[in-house]
Amino acid sequence: MNFDLGIYNNFWNIYVLFIGGILALFISLISENKVLNLSIGGIFIVLSMFLTLTQNDFNFGFLLSTAFIRLSFVAILIPGILLLTGVNFSGKQIKWGLFNSILLISLGFMGLAIYSFDLLFIFVAFEGVSVTTYVLAGFGKSDSEIEAAVKYFLVGAFSTAIIVFGISFYYMSTGTLALNAKPILNNLYDLSLILLVFGFGFKLAIFPLHGWAIDTYTGTSNAVAALLSASSKIMTLIIAMDIFYYSPWFYSYLIIIFAIISVLTMTFGNLVAIWEKNVKRMLAYSSVAQAGYLSTVFLTFGYSEKTLLLAFTSIFLYAIAYVLMKGGAFLGLNGLKDYNLDSFSGIWKSSPAFAFSFSVLLLSLAGFPGTAGFIGKYFLFLSVISTGSLISYIVISIAVINSVLSFYYYGRVIMYMFWKQGRNEVYGYNTALHISAILTIAIGVLYFFIFNYAYHSIEVSFNSIHFLLRG
Repeated sequence: MNFDLGIYNNFWNIYVLFIGGILALFISLISENKVLNLSIGGIFIVLSMFLTLTQNDFNFGFLLSTAFIRLSFVAILIPGILLLTGVNFSGKQIKWGLFNSILLISLGFMGLAIYSFDLLFIFVAFEGVSVTTYVLAGFGKSDSEIEAAVKYFLVGAFSTAIIVFGISFYYMSTGTLALNAKPILNNLYDLSLILLVFGFGFKLAIFPLHGWAIDTYTGTSNAVAALLSASSKIMTLIIAMDIFYYSPWFYSYLIIIFAIISVLTMTFGNLVAIWEKNVKRMLAYSSVAQAGYLSTVFLTFGYSEKTLLLAFTSIFLYAIAYVLMKGGAFLGLNGLKDYNLDSFSGIWKSSPAFAFSFSVLLLSLAGFPGTAGFIGKYFLFLSVISTGSLISYIVISIAVINSVLSFYYYGRVIMYMFWKQGRNEVYGYNTALHISAILTIAIGVLYFFIFNYAYHSIEVSFNSIHFLLRG
């Protein structure tokens, strides 16, 4: 039997996710055993990672693969692995085969979304992600999960409308939906991209479009919160980077817009997180702040090739760090009866492994040296500063102040775990939490291996595809 699909052979890393999703449905008819179903999901995700890393760059006009996109897809898949090791829905008869199927299909659509080089393809794949994550958000069927899913759906519908308007105006101003189209009507073109900034800004949870994220991350299960705050956010960022990277006529507006957005987002997220006593809501607000840090990458667009290479490599490093520390932190909350700050008092006495691992992830989120979070922030901020522009220096100065500020509320949780007297309750072994903490330290110490590999891989892509299309 010949499985040769011609030019589409390059997409087996995405095909296997959809095939795994369909297979999971058939297996669920035989058994709803949690370990069996989730193990099958893990096998397909790992296989997709392997195929992604061995894939060559290509350009089909409406679909595009570069080293940056491939590496970013690997980062998007990582929370899927973590989720499978730590997913839990308390007190419910869960259909694990169905859950596994929806998860794999959602990850497959995320891959299609970031590989697309046409706004119509991006929109269809993006909506595929939205629909599946709406279902996952309310999968446990508890009151809080249903409420979170409804809020997520309503905001998602509103952001979809804005994206559709943006795509419509883009087509009217260029005559095509290809990302590297040259505008014919400049004013309409600028309006279309402003609408796309706000449309995708909802999914990225930037200020003031963040409100849904706080309630959704807090209300849904920890596993789904990890997926939404990590994979979904990184996917949206990569899509936005692709759209705006190939829109050099919009750079002057883009830099000003994202300079304002990043400052407001990181400052708001950190200031509100300081007053939060609920650790899960605190993590939700810190996700908003992290979106502000990630948004600074747009300040590098339009500058030298070396600056862009450093920026794209830095975003990949930050993406890896972010999905580990944010995904691991949300999954680390499994087993806790509630998420109030007082519940963390004295945990280190009864569960030292939990206290240490959770502390590592919190310190990494704050940007403590020796962790992956510090490395990601350092190189990202360095790439922005290397532009030499005054606005970049101002934004990064504010970002550093915000990073220092975040040590307060992250450190407060650590203080409660190690220095407050508590109930000495014993918490079970949390695989996702401990793996995330170990990898966060390993990347923080041995980052140069990943950095060199990513930098040289992206450099080849820039020479062969990105700048060719830009030209």
